[in-house]
Amino acid sequence: MEFELRHHFPASIAEVARVILDRNYQESLDAIGPLKSRTVLSQEEREGSVVRRVRCVLDAKFAGPAKGILGAADPAWIEESTWLPEETSWRWTIVPEVAAALISAHGAMSLYPAGQDTTRVVSGEVSVNVPFIGGKVEQAIVDGIWNAYNEEAERLARWLTEPHS
Repeated sequence: MEFELRHHFPASIAEVARVILDRNYQESLDAIGPLKSRTVLSQEEREGSVVRRVRCVLDAKFAGPAKGILGAADPAWIEESTWLPEETSWRWTIVPEVAAALISAHGAMSLYPAGQDTTRVVSGEVSVNVPFIGGKVEQAIVDGIWNAYNEEAERLARWLTEPHS
């Protein structure tokens, strides 16, 4: 299932990128949207890029067939993302901790000029390879992504206007 969402920020691409790259900002997103927890495991510069690893735990329990596939543990994953400054874009991949052979997700978060402002486009694809229920699980994951990024956009807008140390 493919998805795309957009957010507009009254700031330059450089300002938006600066906040998104700020580790303090990233750590402030520890429980956002449908996540029980979000922990920055690492963020390091590599040959002009930035590579970040974040562990996320979804605050949801699945029932029925999905529970049989995903188990009783909290759904959790590692997001591995790379900032490509020449493209003003993050490329991300999700590495599930549960049912890794059945679930895949990848995408991008790109920044585009909108006059003096910035438009952020988050796009990706989620795939759950399970007959009959895969589409429902994909939709639940995409809904969670939408909720998390919409809440994060509100926080990002505040970080762009409020002083932070």
